[in-house]
Amino acid sequence: MNLVLIITDSQMKTMVGAYGNTEANTPNLDRLAARGIRFENAYTSAPVCTPARGAIFSGMQPAVNGAWANNMSPQQAIPLMGTIFREYGYRAAYTGKWHLDGSEYFGDGEPGGGFEPDWWFDGYRYAQTIGPEMFAKYKSVKTAAELRAAGFTEEKMWGHMVADHAIDFLEQVGEDEPFLLVASFDEPHGPFVAPPEYWEHFEAMDIPEPANYNAPVDGKPAMQQLQRQQNGDVPWEKRAAYVNRFYGCNSYIDREIGRVLDAVERLHGEDTVIVYTSDHGDMLGAHGLFTKGPMMYQEVTNIPFIVRLPGAPEGTASEALVSQIDLLPTFLDLAGIAQPESLHGESLRTVFENPETAVHDHIFISFNRFAINHDQFGAFYPIRCVYDGRFKLAINLLETDELYDLETDPRELNNLINDPAHAEIRNQLHALIIDEMNRIRDPFRAFAWSTRPWNQTQEPFYWGGKNRKPPKGFPFEPEGLTGPFAE
Repeated sequence: MNLVLIITDSQMKTMVGAYGNTEANTPNLDRLAARGIRFENAYTSAPVCTPARGAIFSGMQPAVNGAWANNMSPQQAIPLMGTIFREYGYRAAYTGKWHLDGSEYFGDGEPGGGFEPDWWFDGYRYAQTIGPEMFAKYKSVKTAAELRAAGFTEEKMWGHMVADHAIDFLEQVGEDEPFLLVASFDEPHGPFVAPPEYWEHFEAMDIPEPANYNAPVDGKPAMQQLQRQQNGDVPWEKRAAYVNRFYGCNSYIDREIGRVLDAVERLHGEDTVIVYTSDHGDMLGAHGLFTKGPMMYQEVTNIPFIVRLPGAPEGTASEALVSQIDLLPTFLDLAGIAQPESLHGESLRTVFENPETAVHDHIFISFNRFAINHDQFGAFYPIRCVYDGRFKLAINLLETDELYDLETDPRELNNLINDPAHAEIRNQLHALIIDEMNRIRDPFRAFAWSTRPWNQTQEPFYWGGKNRKPPKGFPFEPEGLTGPFAE
């Protein structure tokens, strides 16, 4: 089975037409959903770029693989998706945003993750292609007129060039060569650059504000209250230009995704699984908060996730809980490769084949820091979160915790953390978080996670614990020291 993974950046689930937004103008993703399975309860591993992507490509949670904030890279000893599949005889190509080399946002131009170098096209290479003057304008233009003046036609778009590279690989790979292709689009992430007509298409459109736009954050963590205080109540009209560019870029990148989908169908349609997702969403003013970061709200954690598997059901939706940490185990299963102990997720193959099944009754999300290089906003703010399909518990280690009942409170307005009527479910979810942190050897695990004002699950100690060896990885990974220095 061939594997194609399409990733966007900061694309909210509500920005895809197939999820019910008739104004989104995403016909190609809608077409993919009509021919595949749309997942309603898919979640990022972390609502920020590098940690989410590191989890996808390592199969390990961000704190464990080492890429727990932007401007960090996974540990060198951990094999990533390209390395793994090439070890098992697959061709493996990657084109587009990487954000896992530990450098600045646009990367360093060097192929990573074990992928073949010929199709690598990160932001650094895009900048080289269009030149420094145009790239400076790429990061600063704000109007359709400025786009035109700078020469931003379709052929000059990063997304267009990424799609070109993906299509080139699909045309060159042999019919008898199993392959993994990742097309990673930076769009619709800011600066939202798209052909001018896409920005203009949304300028006159009345995009409705979210129902929880500027909602109060009383009873919420102080970090949220601090951001909200600094943001103020921003009128939706004042955000219109930002929102219009965001939606315009969102609609544009759908066209480039469509080009890749068409090439897969034309060249490898009968034996290729397609998975589309986004790394995380955007608050876009919900609760008066913006972008992503130290919060576990649906707007940033509940992501679009659409799958087309040849021979599987079409035009259906699944309510199964899934996590992006499951992607690597799923791809291994589809390729007939055994999953090692070291990976944290589960294969979703059975759910792909029968959307009415499930492999999880809860999933985990985390946050640690937005970026190593960022001091202009955010801070170290560790969060561990569990969601069971109805209740969501977020432990904000440094301060107030949160519990939401999404069945009765889908906009997550009412924090139930101190509600006696919900103490039992709260404590059950708390135990799940502690167990999972211990299971995966989360390096941030500590008694402070267990000892909360509303519950205590462990007695602190210094002596008396047990040393643990790491779980076994892939057969090609070294097992550690041998000879006289081995334990």
